[in-house]
Amino acid sequence: MKSIPIKLALQRLALVLLVLAFASPVAMAEEITVTDLAGRTVSVQLPAKRIVLAEARQLVSLSLIDRDVARRIVGTAGTRLFDPEARKAYEATFAEFAAAPKLDDDASNLSAEKTIAVEPDLVILSGNIGRDPRSQALADTLTAAGIPAIFIDFRADPYENTVPSLELLGKVLGKEAKARTFLDFYLEHRSRIVERVAGISDRPTVFMEMQANSREQCCMSPSRANLGRFIVEAGGINIGEAVVPGAFGPLSPEYLLAQDPDIYIGTGGRHLASSGGIVAGPGISEEEALSALKTVVARPIISELSAVHKGDAHGLWHNFHNSPLNIVALEVLATWFHPNVFADLDPHATVEEINRRFLPVPFEGAAWISLAKD
Repeated sequence: MKSIPIKLALQRLALVLLVLAFASPVAMAEEITVTDLAGRTVSVQLPAKRIVLAEARQLVSLSLIDRDVARRIVGTAGTRLFDPEARKAYEATFAEFAAAPKLDDDASNLSAEKTIAVEPDLVILSGNIGRDPRSQALADTLTAAGIPAIFIDFRADPYENTVPSLELLGKVLGKEAKARTFLDFYLEHRSRIVERVAGISDRPTVFMEMQANSREQCCMSPSRANLGRFIVEAGGINIGEAVVPGAFGPLSPEYLLAQDPDIYIGTGGRHLASSGGIVAGPGISEEEALSALKTVVARPIISELSAVHKGDAHGLWHNFHNSPLNIVALEVLATWFHPNVFADLDPHATVEEINRRFLPVPFEGAAWISLAKD
């Protein structure tokens, strides 16, 4: 057998070592610069492998574009905001997510010290998208410690910010193609509604009671923010928009009764079961959701509304407002407001397609419910 000259062997060895060096994870790391939803410029090393979520419930949003992203989560906060049934399902599916430290129960008070201790390479903040001085201070502290932090938003203005938030997540997760695929689906479904609504002049008045329950005073309403914008885009008139100064605020009983809206919608979830509120969402049966709705609309003031008397009263999962699943809420609202125009629209089929094409943990449960019409 012919021997290889030592010089040639050394050259080949050097070439192999060079290839291995460029193939190593460190060498392959890529730094990108992004602009987050608070307008901050942030540099992030790709791929981000150790992620902290300031709101644990944002796992659902991330999972739409990366089915295995739960395995990258090394810490969460705001666990109480995560729908309990959905959280249990994700913890049962992903051991890494179940084992991730719970850094703080309140997302707005996430500890910088605890966050730094789990050594993340990316922190995802949400909620008030940087306007809250505490969250801004946290982001500044993390940046000073060499940890990139980005703001996303599916809550303050989800109608405008769902698309840029998902585009941003696609970049930092290294999943731009998957983000584009979901956004194409999302925008196709949204435009189908918006284009038809544009030609509708006769629009029903709507009262959406946020977190509707029997313990707290009636009648919390969104303004144009949050789900309030979805009422408008689905072809309704939000009676809270003209009088609520902030994102949310109470309507006076006198104003509500004088307006006597055509449609009543209460939002809620499993967390309101003990307070006689709207119960809808993951793990909820239709019987349970309907029973809760009947309890809510039997309260004083609400029970006097014409919408309740004629059966135009509905319950909706509150957390639709805090993830890209808000597209389902938009479809549901459109079918309630204009059933004839949207007779061919099937929100259940939309959920089934999202489960089949995008989510690693299926979204299952009665997320919306209606009284029987007279």
